[in-house]
Amino acid sequence: MGRGLDEDSNFRANPDYKLVLIDRLSAHDRSQLQDADCSEDLYGALVPQGGSAQGWRSVSCETALLFMALTEAGPLPRYALRRLGHDLEPTIKRLLLDGVLQISLNDQFTCGPHVAELFGSLHPRSSRGCNFDLAVTALRYGQELTCLSEAELGRRLYAYGRKPVSPQLQRRFANTAALARFLGIADDDILVRSLNHHWTHVSISQNAREYWWQWLSTSEPPRGTAQRGSYKLYVSPVVDDTPEALETIIGALPHSQGITGFKVGVGLWGISRPDKILIYFTQLDDLYSFADLLRTRLSGCAAHGVPFSAAASEDGLLSWGADPPRGATEGERTTSWRMWVTWRLAEYLVSARTAALNTMEPWEYALERLSLAGIDTDTWIPANGMWPAALEMA
Repeated sequence: MGRGLDEDSNFRANPDYKLVLIDRLSAHDRSQLQDADCSEDLYGALVPQGGSAQGWRSVSCETALLFMALTEAGPLPRYALRRLGHDLEPTIKRLLLDGVLQISLNDQFTCGPHVAELFGSLHPRSSRGCNFDLAVTALRYGQELTCLSEAELGRRLYAYGRKPVSPQLQRRFANTAALARFLGIADDDILVRSLNHHWTHVSISQNAREYWWQWLSTSEPPRGTAQRGSYKLYVSPVVDDTPEALETIIGALPHSQGITGFKVGVGLWGISRPDKILIYFTQLDDLYSFADLLRTRLSGCAAHGVPFSAAASEDGLLSWGADPPRGATEGERTTSWRMWVTWRLAEYLVSARTAALNTMEPWEYALERLSLAGIDTDTWIPANGMWPAALEMA
């Protein structure tokens, strides 16, 4: 194992937790497991004991077995060394950072963010994508917002990069109808009429949240099932280039496959956000193919840039993410890639700030911890099949 972790190290299950089988939890207690993985591998929960500041955590059968094996302190069991293989070090480090396990250092058991300082980064640095600096800038901004709650910090990170709605913009687009005409998506526009045969327009009045103009494919299955999530392509032009981008996207739809829907931000608030146009896919290969098509056709558009997304073009105009499986977070409520990422990053920034780390800035810790969930935080590319482990211990 790496620096600070070896086969002679002593570990133990965190005594501040009690392991409880999922069948033994009440409906109210199950509601504490906001990010519980819905798969058959869910064993139960780690329930904080005795006024501990630890939060509730869902655990898989594998994690539950390791927790029970280390109820009595000692080296990692041999079965774990064999079974985890190359995943041993990141898995154990993740469990230590999250306070599930503790490690004996200088005759004292410890866990939490300080472990990241003791053992250094396990994340091999690759060539950093064009969105890396944008993400770091957002996180540096976030770590300075020390007066905000974790929830509010997550919202600020999610909204980072949104342009101010200036008085000039308000004068140009006095209402939603004026903006729709500017974008070319008013009901009587030729772009909208061209969609009538293969796309269903979801009117704003039908949306619980009036954030998006959106269209759903009549030939592709709906995105995001309980078994797998969906992929989304972000198209991020500046406001004045958004009509050209939309015209290009709609013109390319007949020549593409695998698109389940697309949407455009409603109102001045919507087109001022970086992720103002989203296109959904069930297959990553289809997303890449469509991005290749758009990259050439949108070469003249100026980019806005979407934080916490993987680059699909060198200028930040196109990027992508992978939404969690439908119903896999907060009971049956779904969430998006960037919401899930920014909630986690806010949690890790607060944890690092509380721990008062000495050699690692909070933004560095947040990236290190998120990388253990299966995301290359240099490029923001999610690992294939990352969601079961990520939802369990993120």
